[in-house]
Amino acid sequence: MRTIDKTLGNGGALLTALLILTSQSPAQNSSPGLATLYSFKGSPNDGRDPIAGIAIGSGGVLYSTTFFGGASGLGTVFSLTPPASPGAPWTESVLHSFAGGAGDGAQPDYTGVAVGSGGVLYGLTYLGGPSNTGTVFSLTPPASPGGAWNENLLYSFGAPNSSQYFPESTPVIGSGGVLYGTAQGGTANKGVVFSLTPPSSPGGPWIEAVIYSFLGAPSDGAGPYGGLVIASDGVIYGTTESGGSRCAGDGCGTVFSLAPPASPGGPWTETVLYNFAGLPVDGYAPTVGVAIGNGGVLYGTTNVGGTGPSCVNYGCGTVFSLSPLAAPGGAWTETVIHNFTGGSDGGYPWGGVAVGTGGVLYGTTQSFGASNLGVVFSLTPPASPGGAWTENVLYSFTGPHGNRPEASVVIGPGDLLYGTTEGGGSSHKGTVFALKP
Repeated sequence: MRTIDKTLGNGGALLTALLILTSQSPAQNSSPGLATLYSFKGSPNDGRDPIAGIAIGSGGVLYSTTFFGGASGLGTVFSLTPPASPGAPWTESVLHSFAGGAGDGAQPDYTGVAVGSGGVLYGLTYLGGPSNTGTVFSLTPPASPGGAWNENLLYSFGAPNSSQYFPESTPVIGSGGVLYGTAQGGTANKGVVFSLTPPSSPGGPWIEAVIYSFLGAPSDGAGPYGGLVIASDGVIYGTTESGGSRCAGDGCGTVFSLAPPASPGGPWTETVLYNFAGLPVDGYAPTVGVAIGNGGVLYGTTNVGGTGPSCVNYGCGTVFSLSPLAAPGGAWTETVIHNFTGGSDGGYPWGGVAVGTGGVLYGTTQSFGASNLGVVFSLTPPASPGGAWTENVLYSFTGPHGNRPEASVVIGPGDLLYGTTEGGGSSHKGTVFALKP
């Protein structure tokens, strides 16, 4: 029931220079190494509780959602525009305040936005729509600067449209502008992956289709709450929070792939790539999706599990890699590359990881660190195959500059990291931050 995949865009060298200078500016309520780009103020004029990740659009503009706040208190979509001169404040704008009811979405939860062609934003809401079970929406930029963004409900979940409901992951955009995401429900009520295809002519309806319904333990995953990622060959990868064959009961979760049909209209092929084993040797309950690295290796986190000594009953969480099979018919190879200790290195990573230059991984934890308010960390690959990865805590949150990050970071130009924190900031309503590793 956590995080989502993020869409990156272009920022340019100017943004890099601005952020390096901004991170040193007292006017930005910054601390060493970290720039607080914006502190949310809450209803009625602003959002609050930003628990989704950031998307980067043209010109280095940042986009995301807030779970609460706005005119009706039901969440917002916002933009954050870089300053025209170094050291000046970033400019936040509420692009849409969700109103709920039959005509609008409500509470985007852990779902951010994806940036599509022409700067159109696409996202999901957990609630709202005629059945109050969630929506898919688009936001189209104004024709002239300063105008209003235009929201359009592309699809509403629940009866009479479908048996799917409560979507929780940011949509990803595939070939032809098709949107893919996850939701609860399905034939076995274990969750689905769905597609939403644009209309063949302007103004027509978008077409929703369930491309896979999960079956649950022991043969399959269940609860695909994390985000999806699409590889260059069109294969979709994701995780399920439960299900799988290696733990009793509901299972400890899985990593899966979905291969597109050989011919249009055919079935997608789902494969369980890995079944998590849980304590004491493995993570379990992955609540976010995976990132694709060099050679097709997948990287991700589990919120709990591992060998962390400060989290005796559940484990403090892990970072793992999953390497493709060496030969057809073989098994993918999972490796726990870091066990969080629940000390200064952090614990309970609600967000996933982003893959940076040289294969370095970046992520956040929701808890622990110097003040038990979460950290931003990096993991550097070993110098030789089979060696240990090296974790480095890049920033430990203390409260005033944000606390308890629940989403993945995204990587901008110059390897700058952007993220959100649910709490903290000047109004204690959450922040957007930038960090130079």
